[in-house]
Amino acid sequence: MKKYNLVIIAFLLVASPIRTAAQRLSNPLGFQLQLSGGFGDLRAGHYHAGIDIRTQSSEGHPLLAVLDGYISRVTVSPGGYGLAVYVTHPADSLITVYGHLQRFTPVMADIVKEKQYEKESFSVDISFQPDVIPVSQGDVIGFSGNSGNSGGPHLHFEVRDLSTNELINPLPFYQSQIPDTQKPIIRGLRIYPMEGKGMVNGSDKKQNIEFGLDKNGNPVITKTIEAWGEIGLGIRAIDRMNGTNFSYGVRDILLTVDGIEMFRSYIDRFTQDESGYINSHTDYEEWSQTRSFYIKTFTDAGNNARFVASRNSGKITILEERIYNAVITLTDLYGNSCQANIKITGKKQDITPPDTVGATLLRWYDYNSFSAKGIRMTLPRNSLYNNLYMHYRVPTSSPISPSSTSSTFSTSSTFSYPVHLLHLSPVPLHYPAQLSLFIDSILPSIKPNQYGIVSINLNDGRRTWIGGVYRDGWIDAQVGELGAYTVACDLNPPKITPIDPFRWSDKKKISIRISDDSSGIASYHGEINGKYALFEYDSKNALLTYTFDDERLHPGAHHLKLTVTDRCGNLSEYNFDFTR
Repeated sequence: MKKYNLVIIAFLLVASPIRTAAQRLSNPLGFQLQLSGGFGDLRAGHYHAGIDIRTQSSEGHPLLAVLDGYISRVTVSPGGYGLAVYVTHPADSLITVYGHLQRFTPVMADIVKEKQYEKESFSVDISFQPDVIPVSQGDVIGFSGNSGNSGGPHLHFEVRDLSTNELINPLPFYQSQIPDTQKPIIRGLRIYPMEGKGMVNGSDKKQNIEFGLDKNGNPVITKTIEAWGEIGLGIRAIDRMNGTNFSYGVRDILLTVDGIEMFRSYIDRFTQDESGYINSHTDYEEWSQTRSFYIKTFTDAGNNARFVASRNSGKITILEERIYNAVITLTDLYGNSCQANIKITGKKQDITPPDTVGATLLRWYDYNSFSAKGIRMTLPRNSLYNNLYMHYRVPTSSPISPSSTSSTFSTSSTFSYPVHLLHLSPVPLHYPAQLSLFIDSILPSIKPNQYGIVSINLNDGRRTWIGGVYRDGWIDAQVGELGAYTVACDLNPPKITPIDPFRWSDKKKISIRISDDSSGIASYHGEINGKYALFEYDSKNALLTYTFDDERLHPGAHHLKLTVTDRCGNLSEYNFDFTR
């Protein structure tokens, strides 16, 4: 692992992002900026790549180019950023991204629609040369919306380094326009004995630190902490901004022990690959169980994120019977800060060795493989964050009963496929593992492509379809964590539900809801009178929409045919005659 010292972080404090007079970005909207999401906010499996700008709880606001440049790319997707525009600014060596648009400009909309009909696909990704669509600062490049994986109307706005494609915090460019006097808030503190190396209050398990608050809102520890050996600290915290109730991530986290800097994370730029290190930077087991984030102020061996730096990996070594003074300081871009002062009493206690009985040692930096009856797994190099003594089990009964919200595909309870438990708690992987599970026999009524691997959440029993490919009795798939897996079958086709079809002509719009409660929707295809018809797909609402097209849909009688296919090849078809 490449180690970074704290001097690098000090450099980043002044060097990132690069700001020159030419790079003073203008407002992408025509009104006061207010954020609903910040750069580097903690999200499932990634850091937030930009800022989310509120759009007054409505859609259709003009979006403005923040610098001179040209539109270099547009994308359309049922999820993700939905409708998105990428603008390249060569003179400033930047790219800006506008996501979740309601619609493109008329010229761009015509280009996109032509490409969609050419590919017979709603989803498209179109690139442009510099001389095709030039823009000047302040030009309208689209209109704000709520498309893709958006929880409400807003603009997702990114700034990227043109030469490296690194994501850069946009907020410093707009700091003078967005006031903030609110300091970060500490919601939880936690202490972690390192496995086989440390103890806390007689236990080798992680523990919450109980605290109250002083008059300034800073934590005051209420119980004595006694520790020995190697330990780490964690924190659950948010930031606030003026005039909103939204929560944001914390930009700068510093740990000192007895006045010596031990750890610092400073999130102001990162690459797409570094975004996955959130699973190492935070307590992954906690997030898996409760969906809350504890940020670790110590680093795993396989965490190579450049925005995290440490001395002794941020771990506190306690080998003297005295008081150790740990201070965690949280600071936002505006200099607002809060502190947690944690006194740890060094007290000698026997250290519990790691549980290695029956375990398989997987080394974080190495290629690893594992096999047992009915299972094969390979992990690429650097996929783990730490060495792991993996405990493999095949429970005699399901490790947890499916919850009421579980998908309805057939699982081991019907076909007696074993559950393979890869370790006793979920372990994140930076690069996916190749997992193969064996099927003793295929039932005559089931096609090979109707089998797939599913994961089982050990906390609530929720089952998630992973899928895979059938090969000589094995199902092969890639998985992103070590957890519980079994084989399932998806025998059910997707559901197609037309919405008020006898009023389509009056509304000049066809609306159809599609869903699949097993493997999930893989594709759909709409035709009117035997010719491709462009249905827009809003995946978060499971909604297909066709707006009557004057160039392609003339007055008269018409026949609609819609086919929807799931990830196992199960197909549903809907036919309907209507008149325009």
